[in-house]
Amino acid sequence: MKVSLLALPVLLCVAAAPAGAAFFQWTDAKGVAHFTDDAKKVPKKYRDKAKRLKLPAETAPAAPSAQPQGPAAQPPAAHLPPPHAEAAPGGHPEAWWRQRFASLRRELKTRQDVLALKQEKLVELRRERRIFTRVRDREAVNAMEGDISADEVQISDLLKQIEALEQEAARAAVPVEWRR
Repeated sequence: MKVSLLALPVLLCVAAAPAGAAFFQWTDAKGVAHFTDDAKKVPKKYRDKAKRLKLPAETAPAAPSAQPQGPAAQPPAAHLPPPHAEAAPGGHPEAWWRQRFASLRRELKTRQDVLALKQEKLVELRRERRIFTRVRDREAVNAMEGDISADEVQISDLLKQIEALEQEAARAAVPVEWRR
């Protein structure tokens, strides 16, 4: 369908029209779209096919200054959404919050248990090092100390992640029982 180049300025006028104006569109036999703000200007043979255009200004609410102020300005209760119709806290459902907290805490517990085992092993290696001063023993102690240090960093990161999730949950008003 062809659109007349003259239609562009008309469309711009349509967009800038006042709220009470009505505009009509019709397509002639050649496939050219025409626009007007006066139904009388639509040719008789196209009047039954002319479409009344809905303008954004017609569907938009009145300007804030034109609205009444005070209690009368409140919409009726029937038009308000129900209080439980809002989205889940933080945009996530209960299962997401529970799973996120549980997985972080499970990971933290695992890391702490492994760290405790490594610390016990380090004590044993140091005891052996006092008895046997071989290079191999020193390397084992140094490697274990490096592993322990890396685990402590990971535990610290997990604690920070849990704290950040707690803060996010508090901001989103997530119920406390979802955080367990």
